Amino acid sequence: MGPRLSLVVTTIGRVPEIVRLARSVDASPAATALELVVVDQSPDRRAARAVEELGLALPMRTGTSEPGASAGRNAGLALAAGDLVGFPNDNSWYPEPTLPALVTRFDAAPDLQVLAARVETADGRPAMLRWPRRSGSLRRSTVHRVAIAPSLFARHRLVEELGGFDERIGTGAAGPAQSGEESDLLLRAMDRRARIAFDASIVVLNDEPRDRLDDRFVTKMAGYGVGQGVLWRRHALPLPLLGALVARKLVAAPVRAARGQRVLARSDLAWARGCVTGYLTGDTA
Repeated sequence: MGPRLSLVVTTIGRVPEIVRLARSVDASPAATALELVVVDQSPDRRAARAVEELGLALPMRTGTSEPGASAGRNAGLALAAGDLVGFPNDNSWYPEPTLPALVTRFDAAPDLQVLAARVETADGRPAMLRWPRRSGSLRRSTVHRVAIAPSLFARHRLVEELGGFDERIGTGAAGPAQSGEESDLLLRAMDRRARIAFDASIVVLNDEPRDRLDDRFVTKMAGYGVGQGVLWRRHALPLPLLGALVARKLVAAPVRAARGQRVLARSDLAWARGCVTGYLTGDTA
């Protein structure tokens, strides 16, 4: 019998982080139902080799792809054997209860197509997004609050039928839109009337990128903003909501600057500008 859940991770040679991820999967009580698919985009495959050399009992497949997180995930999906798939970042990892709970949740609800978990840091802070406090179904206007790769778990067949992730957008894509690929996938699933839920009790751990700030973070946030603007225009999401998100950044920026958080302040402004640019320029075909 093959694995139930394939965890597809793409990386560019981040060895300590992906070793941590692999060990957390191998230590899971559900390990016999899991496999790890590592798509290493570095020329020397050093992250994939590091995991192979751990000698874990965990079933593992490795591959490579063109640059970009979406391209890497699509390459990994083609290798994955599980009927469920998840998409950890290379700096994600799992508490012991998480993966068994996910498999159980899908087994208990055959009509459930996508489940979003909550993502936290190791010390219990919400990571990367303003997460909903309560579990429940998702709407078009709430997708952006849960749609980052490590939070998402789905039926493999659905993701294949949707054509996987759009490789024109997302981290590392060739174009300016450096985010939005996960929300785009969920919104396309919603268009097919797939059942999608958020479960706040299931937690994935991930490093918080805002804990290590430099000028590269400002550039990253500009690209993330473009991706969100493109997403809003592509899917005709509520424009007042986009305006509220941009306004929040514009209000936060001077407050952070006054507190001495100058990189965060610049990042907020870069995201807001990028978002407007992405919306006005439209799709990235």
